Amino acid sequence: MSEIFKKLPDGEFEIMKGVWQSEEPVTSSSLTEKMKILLPERDWKQQTVMTMLVRLEKKGFLRSEKNGKERMYFSVCTEKEYLNIETEILRGRFRGNSFTGLVKALSGGEKISEREIRELQEWLDEM
Repeated sequence: MSEIFKKLPDGEFEIMKGVWQSEEPVTSSSLTEKMKILLPERDWKQQTVMTMLVRLEKKGFLRSEKNGKERMYFSVCTEKEYLNIETEILRGRFRGNSFTGLVKALSGGEKISEREIRELQEWLDEM
């Protein structure tokens, strides 16, 4: 799947999050209303949402069906699948695909809190 999908720009990613958090199928008008709730600080216009939906369909993240005058959109991948792709991209960029290198890069060389260390240790123990 990672060969098909590429990292999304922030705005398109926000739209996809709106789709994933909605009952599918979504329409441009229902998604515009959803985005106004999810990110009220942005001025979501229906035309902007429609433009992004078309882009996301062209990129293969969405598929659509015409229902009368309305176009209905369905996600092609889950949020988890997409986040796995972004993680692969990030790992590849930092430290040559090394998980340890990625964690070190994410920490930015700053001290990790005791709570974070405990959480990481619990996760590692589960692995």
